[in-house]
Amino acid sequence: MFELILGLPLLGGMVVMGSGWGISAVMFALHAVTLLMSLQHRQSFYGSAAGIVTCLLFSVPVWGMFGHWITAALLLVSMVDRYGAGMPGSFRRS
Repeated sequence: MFELILGLPLLGGMVVMGSGWGISAVMFALHAVTLLMSLQHRQSFYGSAAGIVTCLLFSVPVWGMFGHWITAALLLVSMVDRYGAGMPGSFRRS
């Protein structure tokens, strides 16, 4: 999960600063496309919405780190909610 990498204290900051904040624009676009597709297919969208908020509001280094952590957790929860834990015999919604 790239969102979690961006939340790592030194590595995430180096990636963002090294790209001249361009990676934030790329992540915003990816979250926006995912949000539109999730809404179109009536799937959970809170992870993508949190990603958009993180890209827009959390440009302060320490706040951004926590924002990326929260977004990564929400994306993980929405993935598990949709696809299950990926373990044999696990409950899966259709």
